[in-house]
Amino acid sequence: MPDLPLHRLNQFIALNGAEAEAFTRLAVEDRRYVRHELIRCQGDPSDEVFFLFEGWAASCVDSATGSRQIVKIHLPGDIMGAPSLALRRAAESLMALTSARVHVIPSTRLGELFVTAPKLAAAMFLSAQQERIWLMDRLMSIGRTSAVQRLAALLLSLHERLSALASPSPERIELPLSQEEVANVLGITAVHANRTFAQLDATGLVSRCGRVIVLLDIPGLRSFSCVPKREFQQTPAWLSGLRQGVPEVEVGT
Repeated sequence: MPDLPLHRLNQFIALNGAEAEAFTRLAVEDRRYVRHELIRCQGDPSDEVFFLFEGWAASCVDSATGSRQIVKIHLPGDIMGAPSLALRRAAESLMALTSARVHVIPSTRLGELFVTAPKLAAAMFLSAQQERIWLMDRLMSIGRTSAVQRLAALLLSLHERLSALASPSPERIELPLSQEEVANVLGITAVHANRTFAQLDATGLVSRCGRVIVLLDIPGLRSFSCVPKREFQQTPAWLSGLRQGVPEVEVGT
């Protein structure tokens, strides 16, 4: 089986072979989904999380009126459904945006990490804080910038995350979302989304051909989006105690 994309965890704390293997053994099932198939529904028991191994997916929240809001786009290496561990039932629906492959991890196995592999648990904790920072930036963007600036911020975010996956050409993004889905993410109408793409094209910062978008001027796009570049630190000093005496990893045996 190919190696799991563990870059999100290694970004904060370099995992050794035993810890990476421990994470691999957490999964009890490997599932595949087609585009727009639901992985889990809002309101389902929150007794599992899902590691996205291949493809793109989304976390969505369904309103009482029946409309659905995409709150997060997931790429390989993301752990999906973790916020709902604080609840009895899932707060979000998880949906495949492309064909996708996920590993199913029971919450009980995840909880064992805090005792048996604290360094791995700390890496997951820091990854969750990174998600909060991204959400803060997205809320700022939606509340304080124009639609075209929000689109620039979305493309920059995808660029950075795809770069971490060692994409061969991360400046070239093949966006699998429909125009309606892009509009949903940006908080605008589908008609407005088409105009917004045209506006961003006109800046000369990107070029677009169908669903393929090439970022021509990343620093310029950063300045235009008004979203700051975040510099996440590996092995923060306040976790120095975890660098010594990490216990033997026995999760999932």
